[in-house]
Amino acid sequence: MEDLPIDAAGPRLRHTIRRALAAGNSDRLLAATRQIVSELFRQGVLLRVAVEGQSRLDSSYCIIKGTDRLINLNPLGELPAPKASSPLPGNPFPAGENLSPVSQNKTSLTDFAGMLGAMEHAQDLEIGFPQSGETGVILSSILRLLAKFTPQFDLFVLLFEDEILPDDQNRIFTVSSSDLASGWLAVRQSTHAAWIPTPDELPEFIQKFGTEDSSELPFSSAVAVPLIKPSDENSPSDAGHELGLLFLVAHEEWDRTPLLRLAKRLSRFVTRRWQHQHEVNQRIHTDSLTKVYNRAFFDNQFTLELERARRSNQPLSLVICDIDHFKSVNDRFLHHNGDRVLKMVARRLRDELRRIDHVCRIGGEEFALILPDTPLEAAREVMDRLVNASFSQEILHQGELIDLAVTFSFGAVTFPDAGADAFELYRKADAMLFLSKDLGRNQCHFWSSEGDHSQLLPEKSTN
Repeated sequence: MEDLPIDAAGPRLRHTIRRALAAGNSDRLLAATRQIVSELFRQGVLLRVAVEGQSRLDSSYCIIKGTDRLINLNPLGELPAPKASSPLPGNPFPAGENLSPVSQNKTSLTDFAGMLGAMEHAQDLEIGFPQSGETGVILSSILRLLAKFTPQFDLFVLLFEDEILPDDQNRIFTVSSSDLASGWLAVRQSTHAAWIPTPDELPEFIQKFGTEDSSELPFSSAVAVPLIKPSDENSPSDAGHELGLLFLVAHEEWDRTPLLRLAKRLSRFVTRRWQHQHEVNQRIHTDSLTKVYNRAFFDNQFTLELERARRSNQPLSLVICDIDHFKSVNDRFLHHNGDRVLKMVARRLRDELRRIDHVCRIGGEEFALILPDTPLEAAREVMDRLVNASFSQEILHQGELIDLAVTFSFGAVTFPDAGADAFELYRKADAMLFLSKDLGRNQCHFWSSEGDHSQLLPEKSTN
């Protein structure tokens, strides 16, 4: 009773309810509540919803219009079938041949309002959030969105790979390799779903969910279905890759088949929404000219990669580089040819690095290279390759084809030797870049805590 918006039922019905409460007569109270529910349905204040495995007209659930509050009407017993003015969402004309044009208009408006409500909720998912390129951030946003539409379930995601997870999430988790090699997780074949009939077969993370506030996770049955990583044009081999499992925990009794079917549909929704978020995020974080990452991406990604390096106790190298005498390129050959050079050097930098490395354009002719899991010696090998690489672009200038070559000045640092703070590492790499410029350009300097910063010159250099 306390969940129903009885204020919308009118004074006569509210008076009937008060009299039944005062008399303590349960039969009268039940009859009055049924009257109120029928009236709220007639007004369109209550909207019936159907869940998987139930007939739409036999559904015992409804929501209050304009909210995501789900109400179970089972305690009221059998209720009249919904009237034309309050049909089930998604089925505008259950008996359309008997509806007048006015009734059809009311029905359409009711369904349209429900659809708009769903669209408004969908906007809650962060689009272009600065860190939303990270798997954990994207999935956390999608789970928050789904929670508004699935209050009768709890959703969790198990990721097979170690990911940086946002501080405000509590439904995404990873497990150790030993946990993956034990129990049903060890015998489950890739891309196969699992039926979980008892809570003790859930991962420990889910079993302990809610224990901090002394509440127990409502459990009737659960399933786990594969979560597929969306395709990426930069790594097509990852298409169809199983990144983890989506767990759907039901609060009430469900049969195996409809629960598995619902979980698979939710998993497909997550993958599609993830794909959309990834595509939007790529556009936001990609430099429009060179198609490498931009400064906004660098500012956030370097911090995240540094945190990942701390957690895994792995080295991380950062390189700041600048095209030598680029202003003269623009002045002599004009800006459109300067743009061609910028696109060429961005492409060449990507070609020389690994897929897990990040190339970012952080200024006009300035680039930053984030090299995860790269100690100092490995960084030296990378930079030896780059200082000796050919950066040339054929351009048309005053009717003549010219092979325009440019060089770079580089500054490099490695975590943890050069420091543990993102700003400190950037400052030191930038200082090494300026040292390379001061000493003649077309070279690289590596920061050293002893002050003897090492210099790397191209093999054919005359310096």
